Amino acid sequence: MRPSRRELEARDRRRAAQVERLISERDDARAGEQACAHQLERLGHELSRGKDVIATHMIAVAHPSTVLHSPQACMESLREALTAVGFDLRLELERVEGVEL
Repeated sequence: MRPSRRELEARDRRRAAQVERLISERDDARAGEQACAHQLERLGHELSRGKDVIATHMIAVAHPSTVLHSPQACMESLREALTAVGFDLRLELERVEGVEL
């Protein structure tokens, strides 16, 4: 027995709704993937800048002209340089120092 016109139209509406839902889910997933990729790119760039600052300070500390500087001065210089490139280490430093967050 052949399905009635109403049955066929109802089936078509259900399929169209399912297709729309799947398209919406796909678009949402794409948007999420793009946002995640953007965040990873930003974090990679930030990490690279931080590594550059740390490497520069390591080389500077090893230089004979910096032997007279105190560890506190080196630490403060590194902290300022990292802050200047967008690294905020306050939470990490507080956690390492044992401050309850």
